Amino acid sequence: MEGLFSREWAERFANQWNANSDMVEPLAAANFDSIIAFGFANEINPAVLVEVKNGKIKKAELHNATNSPAANWDLRAAPEQWAKWKKEGLGIAGLGVAVASGQLQFKNGDYRKMIRTPQLAGPFLKFFTLL
Repeated sequence: MEGLFSREWAERFANQWNANSDMVEPLAAANFDSIIAFGFANEINPAVLVEVKNGKIKKAELHNATNSPAANWDLRAAPEQWAKWKKEGLGIAGLGVAVASGQLQFKNGDYRKMIRTPQLAGPFLKFFTLL
């Protein structure tokens, strides 16, 4: 998927996230601070890191193997999967299938804990519409 996880994508993604109250408000209520990485399943390092403070993205940048902090969450998938989710989104049932089948890989982070926490689950599913 051309442009996915580029510098421009990271900036646009951060702006969309921060402008979306369905993302920011529940995460702020949960005092959510995290480093989240995104990338492709077949690559060693993630492509992009976002730093979330109190629900809002404070920094979105390309991953740098020597300078980037460790990610609390690291989500990977094949480019065609990211493209499909960008177009169609991903619901709770689809998320379970995607994780169980390996289409969505969590290199770091406990997706079960996240999906069982309503203040995190809603924004996580909403994230796929922001791709």
